[in-house]
Amino acid sequence: MVLLESILIPVATLGYCSGFAAAYVVSGHSTDARQFTISKGEPLPYVHDSTTWYEASTRPVKNLEDWIDLEEGLAFKYLLDNIAPGGTNTKGCRDGTVIASPSKAFPNYFYQWIRDAAITVQGIVNEYRKSEDLALRDIVDRYADMQAEIQETFNPSGSFATGGLGEPKFMVDGTPFTGSWARPQRDGPALRALTLMNFIRVVNQTNPELVTLQWINKLYNPDLAANSIVKSDLEYVSHHWDAIGFDLWEEILDLHFFTALVQHKALVQGRDLALSLDDHGAASWYDGQQVALKRFIKAEFWDGRNGHLKAYQHTPYRSGLDCGIMLGSIHGGHSDLYPPWSDEVLASTQMFINQMQNLHPINKRKPPYYPEDERLRGVGIGRYVEDIYDGVRTSEGNPWFLCTSSVSDIFYTAISHFIDEGEFHITRTNRPFFDRLHPAGRAKLGRVSSGDSDFRNYLQAMFTYADSFLNVIRYHTKADGRLSEQFDKYDGFQRGAHDLTWSYGSFLMAVDKRQTARRGLFGSKY
Repeated sequence: MVLLESILIPVATLGYCSGFAAAYVVSGHSTDARQFTISKGEPLPYVHDSTTWYEASTRPVKNLEDWIDLEEGLAFKYLLDNIAPGGTNTKGCRDGTVIASPSKAFPNYFYQWIRDAAITVQGIVNEYRKSEDLALRDIVDRYADMQAEIQETFNPSGSFATGGLGEPKFMVDGTPFTGSWARPQRDGPALRALTLMNFIRVVNQTNPELVTLQWINKLYNPDLAANSIVKSDLEYVSHHWDAIGFDLWEEILDLHFFTALVQHKALVQGRDLALSLDDHGAASWYDGQQVALKRFIKAEFWDGRNGHLKAYQHTPYRSGLDCGIMLGSIHGGHSDLYPPWSDEVLASTQMFINQMQNLHPINKRKPPYYPEDERLRGVGIGRYVEDIYDGVRTSEGNPWFLCTSSVSDIFYTAISHFIDEGEFHITRTNRPFFDRLHPAGRAKLGRVSSGDSDFRNYLQAMFTYADSFLNVIRYHTKADGRLSEQFDKYDGFQRGAHDLTWSYGSFLMAVDKRQTARRGLFGSKY
C-alpha cells in the first residue's frame, strides 16, 4: 500500500472518503517534521578572514568527535537493554515495555512511565527512519500493542472512559501501579500520540508496502467509539488540556509549559491525521482545541517582567525557570509556538544556564579535553534551582544528564533552522544569549543574514557552545559509557538511578541534531 507523500494517509487507498487537498491549512500549524530533515542549503564555507571575530574552536574538536562516535553506539545499546523483548535488563517485562531504569532499590525505577517510554520510542522511530532496520520497527509495533493494553487497564486514575489515560506509570508486566503517586499526569497521552503519529509517517516514507488497513486502524480508527490508540489519546488531550495535573518531575499540581506544548503539537498533528482519514468531525474538534490551547500558552507562560518563559502557570515559591522549558520546546515546540530557535526559548535557556553556573560547585571546574573559551564553557544543568531531590532522597539537587543534553539540543536545532532560513534576528528579548556568543559581549540588535560575516561567526560560536555541554556529559560519563540520572554537584560522580533510559535517549537526540547542524556549518569535510 503506497501512501501519498503530501498527506499522512491516502484516504482513498484505505477505503475512506477521498478528496483531501495537499495544500489544506487550518488555523494553527501544519505538521512539523523539521526535527527529521537535513539542511537544504549549501554548507557554510569554513573561512577565516579579516572580518572573522570568532577564531577559537571553529571546527569540531577531533577528540570530542571521537568520543561522541563511541558513546553514540554505547548509548544506543544501553537504551535497547532497557526495552523488552530482548533487553538484557528486562527480565520479567512484557514485550513492548520500556523501563525507566534497571534500578530496583535506592531508587526503584523499575517501572514503565508513559512519558519516558514515549520519548524513548520516538528516538527508536527516528533511528528506524535512518536505518530501515525492521527489528526497530518491530520494537515500535510491540510498544504500540503494549500501550493499547495499558490504555484499557483500570488504574488509580480511573478507567479508559473516566481518566485512566492520565495514569503516569505501570508495572513492567502491564498491571497498574496502585501505590501513592503524583497523579494524574497529562503529558503521557500527548507524547504517546506524537510518537505513534510519527511512526505512521516514517513507515509510510520508508516501507509503504507495510502499511495496511488493519495496521492503520490499530493506531487510528476514525470510528466514533475512539478505541484506537492514537485517537484515544487525542480525545483525552482535547478534553483535558485545561485540567490541572502533575508536572514531568511529578511534584507540582498545576498547568505546565511542557505538558501544554506537547499537547498542542499532538492536537495539530492529530488534526492533520484525522483529515487525511476523512475524520472531519474529529479534525474540526482538534483544531478548535489547539487554537484555544495556543492562546492559553501564549497568555500564561511568558514572564514579561523577568524576560523568560516559566514552567508553571503559578510559581509562588519558584523562579519559574526549569529544564522543562527546554524539554517542552524540544518535544512540543513548533512553527511560531516556542520552538528552540525562538527568542523566548533562547533567552530562557541562557538565563537558566546562568542560574546553574553558580548553583553547582562542580561547574567551577573546567572539564579537560576541550579548549573552549570561558564564555562558551558549558556547565552541568539540573532540573530547577530549588531542586532538593538528590537521586535517592531529599537533600540537594544535582545536575542531570538529560537536562545537560537538552541545552545542546536546543542550540543545535536553532543553528540548523537559522541556516535553513538564511538569517536570524537579534532582538531585545534574545540579546543576552547572543551577547554570550559575541567576544566583546555586545551583540548588535537587528537582522543578521547569511551574506554577513557575523552570520557564520555567531553560528560557529553557538556550535562550540552547544558542544561544550556534551563535553560536560563526556567528563562525567563512566569509562564504559554508562549514564545514570544525575551527577553529584560537588564531586561529579554519578548519582541516582543507573542506566537511566531517558539519559541515553536525550544524549542520542542531541547528537542527531548535532549531525544536522555540523553538516550545515562544515559540510562533509569535517
